[in-house]
Amino acid sequence: MTIADIATRFTEIHSPHEFQEFEDVVEVYQREHCQVYRRFGYKYLPVEAFKHTDVVTFPPTDAEKVFLSSSTGGKDRSRHYVRYASIYEASVTTLFASVFGQGPFTIWAYLPDYAQESSLVSMMKILMHHYGGDQSQFFLGNALPNITLDAPPLVFFGAAFGLLDLAANDDTFLPDSARIVETGGMKTHRREITRRELHVQLAEGFGIPVHQVWSEYGMCELLSQAYAQGGPIYYPPPWMRVEVVDPEDPNHLLPEGRQGLLAVTDLANLYTVSNLLTEDLGVKRGDGFEVLGRQSGTALRGCNFLLDQP
Repeated sequence: MTIADIATRFTEIHSPHEFQEFEDVVEVYQREHCQVYRRFGYKYLPVEAFKHTDVVTFPPTDAEKVFLSSSTGGKDRSRHYVRYASIYEASVTTLFASVFGQGPFTIWAYLPDYAQESSLVSMMKILMHHYGGDQSQFFLGNALPNITLDAPPLVFFGAAFGLLDLAANDDTFLPDSARIVETGGMKTHRREITRRELHVQLAEGFGIPVHQVWSEYGMCELLSQAYAQGGPIYYPPPWMRVEVVDPEDPNHLLPEGRQGLLAVTDLANLYTVSNLLTEDLGVKRGDGFEVLGRQSGTALRGCNFLLDQP
């Protein structure tokens, strides 16, 4: 099996055995062709590496897309070189269809402060193209777009901090069947809130049941996402595995229910690095996972030590 074979088949994985077979091929390939991963002696590469070096198995100039992380707090931005845009598109569309259905949908995106180079903006363009009806759109400002009674069901994506501000305005009620999908960003300019608090406030502000407020987990460094469908548990697609590891020893997997750092294997990251250590705290919950927030910088010293190894 070659990397080219996996590129056309990764969304068709049906079993853990098949996932492991693909992962073994991918890791060997990435160790051989990605310089930073080759000299890194551990399984999960910290996502911080994307801020400091080119995490690639190919010349960066050959990338069809380049995703940049949001720039907050004056920190360096991660840069993800996407060799083939079709791989990202396959990951995004296959997961969306399996969770939401084939549509069509009215897809709204409210993403203040997100640059055109972000993976989230790119994802929304893909979803609107494949599954969006005529009233699908990006929008800004303090008012919701108009939606007709005969419009397809509404799926409303937005960054958490932006949705909270929007929900605080008058006349923000959505159709009864609408689903909100918040994409993270729990720390607002007011205070940091829990996901449950966020969902309750959004449900009340937009006039829909709280179980119709969903969540999406994704980041610049990953080409796949996970959805939480009306609760705290995210479920990854079959080509993505999420483990929880000890922050002081990322080689040590923690059992279900123990808090640690989320470590992700994303087979859509074929031409960068698939095994990544995030900066997110979480716990395993059966086949899914719960996100508890960001790990503090000082507590990440173990991960930074690993990144510094020759």
